[in-house]
Amino acid sequence: MDKKAMLYTFIPIYFAYSFVMTKKNIKFIVILLKFVMKEKSKAFKVLLTIFIFGFVIWLGGTIFRTTIAYNLFTIGSNGMFLKPEYSNIERLTNIYLFSTTSLLTGIAYGLAACCSIVLAINTRKDFKRRGWLFMAFVLFLITVPIQVYFFYMDFQLAQAVYYDGIRDFNHPSIQKYFVERYIDVKNASMRAILLLAAFTSMLYAIWRPLDNEQLATN
Repeated sequence: MDKKAMLYTFIPIYFAYSFVMTKKNIKFIVILLKFVMKEKSKAFKVLLTIFIFGFVIWLGGTIFRTTIAYNLFTIGSNGMFLKPEYSNIERLTNIYLFSTTSLLTGIAYGLAACCSIVLAINTRKDFKRRGWLFMAFVLFLITVPIQVYFFYMDFQLAQAVYYDGIRDFNHPSIQKYFVERYIDVKNASMRAILLLAAFTSMLYAIWRPLDNEQLATN
């Protein structure tokens, strides 16, 4: 499969997967929208909408990209290693798709992060009486430094593949910014923390624990 055919085949799959993730998290979207729909300004509602869809597209895209990457690996007695049955071209096909979708998830996360700061400033008075809102924001903040680090790796990988024209999967740049990203214990731990914080933040928004209704109505 050449580069163009790969893009035409897998990019629609990426959008479909992100849309499915959005439908699965529809309760998360509705609850957050209802929280501010009656009292907040139109600008606030727009920012909240951008944040929610950016967050969901980023999370769905991250899971999708992780699936793409792990398709190249298998687990053995000594840890993870590359599947020997894949050729160089087949591995590079996954690299192209992985790098291309990083742009989409990067934009989605960037919009969500910027909107979250503005939203937090506008809702800071609600943090005391709505503990779930504060915890959801803190958990999202935990993802920021980790995601910035992974964005750096994505940028370096994309530069190696698209700008430097590297066509060898065993090139040091691909090994450093892609292979080590998934076989290195430190990177694996950071990725686990990233996903755990993101999912827990979403669960706080859905179930809304630590919500003092009495204070909220005063």
